[in-house]
Amino acid sequence: MSAEVDKLWDLQQVVSQLADREGQLEVKPESFAVVDREYEAASEDLQKLEQSLEAIAKERRRVDGELHDQQELLKKYQGQLMLVKNQQQYAAAWREIDVARKHVKELEDSVLKCMTEAEGVQKQLDERRGEFDDLKSRYDSAHTEWQASLSELRAEIEQLRAKQAQVEAALPENIKREFSQIAKQRQGVAVARVAGDTCTGCRTRIRPALAQRLKRGEPVNCEGCSRILYLERPEL
Repeated sequence: MSAEVDKLWDLQQVVSQLADREGQLEVKPESFAVVDREYEAASEDLQKLEQSLEAIAKERRRVDGELHDQQELLKKYQGQLMLVKNQQQYAAAWREIDVARKHVKELEDSVLKCMTEAEGVQKQLDERRGEFDDLKSRYDSAHTEWQASLSELRAEIEQLRAKQAQVEAALPENIKREFSQIAKQRQGVAVARVAGDTCTGCRTRIRPALAQRLKRGEPVNCEGCSRILYLERPEL
């Protein structure tokens, strides 16, 4: 069994190195991170302006619809004015016309307000888009340069994956399952080295009886974290 524990330790080393290298793929160099933050902020700014312009356009459509209805209503009241038969009806008709005219005027002012706001936002949007095109070019260039710099790292990752598959192929299925289950529960670390009389994974002291089993090459799990324990044996 000691040979299998040795293989599990080798597998753990490969898995840990692989996780580290894959994590490095996501770490942005500062030269790119600066442009990336600027790009994200500019994108968010553009999105907010576009949303604001759409909100103004939506309000404009609503006001236009209401204005059309009020204008039709005003025409109706004005037409009815010709059909009144007495002074009381005439006064009532004029009151309705006056209210409708005031409402139409308010809606026309709202239309003008929407137009002015839309013009201002559109101007800002055009300016931001002009600046954004240059920023996008710098972002793409920096991103391409960063990705090109990762070619050696990706090659190392492929080598580690091949080595992982090679080591796993030499292990029984039940041992691989145990390794996988413990790794999932312990942040990717299924095998912990014993230093002195302590598990380096959780700092739990190894009881003498378990230490003797380890020295005989028997499989032992830590009583504190359940990781598979690995004891380095002196070279002969």
